[in-house]
Amino acid sequence: MSQEEKTPQEEAQQPVESNVQEVPQEESNVPASEEISDEQEEEVKAVEAEEDHETPKERKLVIPDFDALNIEQCLEIMSTHIKEHSPERIKGVVESGRSRILQELNAARDAAKATFIEEGGNTIDFQYDQPERKQLGTIYGEYRDKLRKHYSQLEEELSANLATKLDIIEQIKGLPMLEGSAKQKYDTFKNLRERWNATGLVPKSDARNVWANYNHHVDNFFDYLRMAYDLIEIDYQNNLQEKIALCESLEGMLGNGANAQIFKALQQAHGKWKRIGPVPREKKDELWDRFKAITAKIHELRDSFNEEIKAANEEKIAAKQAVVEKIIALTAELPTKHSGWQKASKSLESLRAEFKKIGFVKSEENAAVWEAYKEAQRNFNRLKNAFYKEEKKAQRINLEKKQALVELAESLKDSEDFGETAKVLKKAQADWKKSGYVPKKEGDQLWEAFRAACNHFFDRMHGQRKAQEKQSTAVQKAKEDFIAKVKKAKISSLEDAIALGEQWGALGAGGKKGMDQSFDEALNEKLEPLGLGAEAVEAALFETKVKAMVEADDQDGLYRQRNWIREQADAAKKELHQLENNIAFFSASKGNPLLDAALEKIEAQKQKVAHYTALRKLFNSLLK
Repeated sequence: MSQEEKTPQEEAQQPVESNVQEVPQEESNVPASEEISDEQEEEVKAVEAEEDHETPKERKLVIPDFDALNIEQCLEIMSTHIKEHSPERIKGVVESGRSRILQELNAARDAAKATFIEEGGNTIDFQYDQPERKQLGTIYGEYRDKLRKHYSQLEEELSANLATKLDIIEQIKGLPMLEGSAKQKYDTFKNLRERWNATGLVPKSDARNVWANYNHHVDNFFDYLRMAYDLIEIDYQNNLQEKIALCESLEGMLGNGANAQIFKALQQAHGKWKRIGPVPREKKDELWDRFKAITAKIHELRDSFNEEIKAANEEKIAAKQAVVEKIIALTAELPTKHSGWQKASKSLESLRAEFKKIGFVKSEENAAVWEAYKEAQRNFNRLKNAFYKEEKKAQRINLEKKQALVELAESLKDSEDFGETAKVLKKAQADWKKSGYVPKKEGDQLWEAFRAACNHFFDRMHGQRKAQEKQSTAVQKAKEDFIAKVKKAKISSLEDAIALGEQWGALGAGGKKGMDQSFDEALNEKLEPLGLGAEAVEAALFETKVKAMVEADDQDGLYRQRNWIREQADAAKKELHQLENNIAFFSASKGNPLLDAALEKIEAQKQKVAHYTALRKLFNSLLK
């Protein structure tokens, strides 16, 4: 191969193609039973092609950390790669995964075998079924089939290209012997050279010889064309200008510093340099050194550029991971109110803007961070939606509660039973406060209706109370005057007392609490000198009082009388029960004075119980 046709790739480092990490292949730790035979290995032997710096290379795939995965996960990753990628790209992934799986399977099998032998088993009888090993064989077989097919197709293509280039070489070799002018032969040569450049790659094992033969016969042809020196000189000058233009273009780009455009331009320049052809000999070495120096400078830029990109990407990945952690922290302690979720949503929007501001990161970790970012947002939105779903359900229940309270208030607003209704409405007001939040528009409407109904009732009740208070004040004065009159009156019989009781009842309901008791005490004081039976007097006065209350429709007074009878009867029964229990502590012998006294008390208490029982019956009969 002539010095003129060498390319700078043979002298300098190949230009960077991408930031994809190259991962070394791991050696397969496969037992003898799993090794591939020499015949099988020949079937899938890689068909290597010559290097071509114009053809863009596919990124190498990063080998997953199979040691951190279980067998099922390893098999799934291998199967996915086989389906999604061409077989020549996944050799490292498949072989590393296979090695990792076989290590674990072999270890498990060896352990089982050792246990079998220790327990007295014979090695020849040992059997150990591993479904994962069969599954691995199926997946690996699919990969080997695809690889064989790929290399078979590639070999056919490279072989065809080799045949084409060998034919071109033979035609260039025979050009000097063809009939015609040098100009015609030169034109034929240019067509052959274009055809050569348009032909694809050849097997790597033949590439060097084919290229050397091509350059050799090209040199021979140009030696033959010395007689047509003018044409050759023009071609040399054209090639010189093209190569100088390549150098100047790259040198101009060097002033812009490291960037992806200059790296790509260098790759294209190498391919173009290779195809341009010879230049004048006196300029050849000078031009070559110039192009080689430019290549070295660009590679220096490439190295520093890659380091800067790597450092910047690591910072961006760390910043994005920090944002993801902040989003996750938003739901570490879930808000319990609408305001809390609003605040958290605003924080999420700020974090989204912060994440977006960081920008794209050209890194293998970017996909994982992006997925974590989306998952954190999805989790936030799921929890937020769940909260508002429950909130709407609660608001619907609260709305129903408030509607029921409005209906209750409106149904009672015209009630005449002020006492009981007031209790019910006050409880309804308390329940309203506890009924929870509803949407403002509906809540305001319901509140206005509820408040209007309650105000209507309580305004009526307060008006009646004022009237009652005014009447009660007059009755209070009349009763005080009447008690003073009783204290001065002369009573000679029970009939006089009953007449006074009727007059007392005619005064009506009202007055301070205890006025009835004051009247009873004053009347009893007047009756005491007459020597009348206390129970008969009490029954007669009670009957007179209750009749007066019934006629006056004094419900409060009747309520107090009913409670008084009940309290007196309960106290009497309790006392009787206590006396009957105490009788067990006395001696049963006759003539015991303590026993006789206790029995007298019991008898008197029984009469008292009977008296209040009769009063209760009398009270009930008067109400009918």
